[in-house]
Amino acid sequence: MGKTPEQTVRDFIDAFRVSWPSDFDAALAPLAEDACYQITVPTIAPIRGRTAIKAELLRMKGKVADQKHVLKNVAASGKVVFTERVDSSWRNGHWVDIPLVAVFELNERGEIASWREFLDLANVAHKHGMSVETLCQTLIPE
Repeated sequence: MGKTPEQTVRDFIDAFRVSWPSDFDAALAPLAEDACYQITVPTIAPIRGRTAIKAELLRMKGKVADQKHVLKNVAASGKVVFTERVDSSWRNGHWVDIPLVAVFELNERGEIASWREFLDLANVAHKHGMSVETLCQTLIPE
């Protein structure tokens, strides 16, 4: 028997728990080839495809020297998994904590087809010492 949707998401998130993964291909393997990732709903447009998601995460890694997170809560209903966590990013010489909720939807093959993150951009911008507009510019994929 395969993994439950909740276990698939927990394993996926765990690859990023203590730092950036050393092997992005392995870390992103639970994503469907045509997966959709939206870093900030509704502000930033979704990124489509595992290859594009990997490129975006590598771009983010170039801006954020390190990252980690604490998974606080998980709830699953069918193929939809909700997570509450606190992501921390090392930027400009200090850690910045970012509380967020992410929603994952799995396809019929048990792959993550959709990954949407909901967070308070004003809070994140304030913690990074920048305006919301400047923060959004740093989040828009190139």
